[in-house]
Amino acid sequence: MDSRRLERIVLIILALLNVFLLGVVLSDSAEARRNAKETAASVTALLEENGLTVADGVVRMESAPAPVSLSRDIAAESEKVRRLIGEYTPEDVGGNIIYYRGDNGQALLRGSGELDVVPYALAFPLRGSREHTAEKLLRSIGVSAVYASDNGEKTDFYCCFGGVPVYNAILSFTFSDTCLTMLTGTRLFDNAQRASEGGGMDSVSALLRFVEIVRTEGYICSRIDSISAGYSMTVSRSGASELAPVWRIGTDTGVLLIDAGSGEVIK
Repeated sequence: MDSRRLERIVLIILALLNVFLLGVVLSDSAEARRNAKETAASVTALLEENGLTVADGVVRMESAPAPVSLSRDIAAESEKVRRLIGEYTPEDVGGNIIYYRGDNGQALLRGSGELDVVPYALAFPLRGSREHTAEKLLRSIGVSAVYASDNGEKTDFYCCFGGVPVYNAILSFTFSDTCLTMLTGTRLFDNAQRASEGGGMDSVSALLRFVEIVRTEGYICSRIDSISAGYSMTVSRSGASELAPVWRIGTDTGVLLIDAGSGEVIK
């Protein structure tokens, strides 16, 4: 057989195979969308049967993040401190606590993850909103965080791991009319080891667990506004911590955190 003719036949076969595979993928995608839509409708109906209205888009299939183990890295920590308060003189004050005196302020970092930073006057001037100034500062020192709240006195951010918020690792910024006056809160350690297994129940299972909580544990609400994946941090020992996956469910009466592994409510 002519080699060119053989080449054309092979190309035609490959093209037909690609068309077939594309059809399979599109068919599977369409079926997955139908199944997701049917699941959402069923869960929404169950929630409404239990007196809970649901905001649009809340019921969706989403996996929980994998658990993570963190440990303290003094070198990485010190570099962030240098970016924050400039060149510094460190002092180990015992108890896994390090005190830094820098050109632009002072910082005390504990092995539990807690920190206290006092900048010198006008080291970090307020430029625009408090939220914007804090975000810029966090980026400059290489800390991933998302805005949480502002009560008029403090502007809070959740620390993030892999883009996922850690709901009890909060950094609080206090500003005067002109500049940052204090940074306090709990940070994440720098060395990370992510677990190979998944993070437990998915978002739909978490909503079903929420129905059970409403039925049996007396949690009172009438509307579910949101559900989002996150972490809750536990400091296992000085200089080490664990991030456990959780689901954060926002309702008309407040926020509830459910452990994605055990299904227990996190107080």
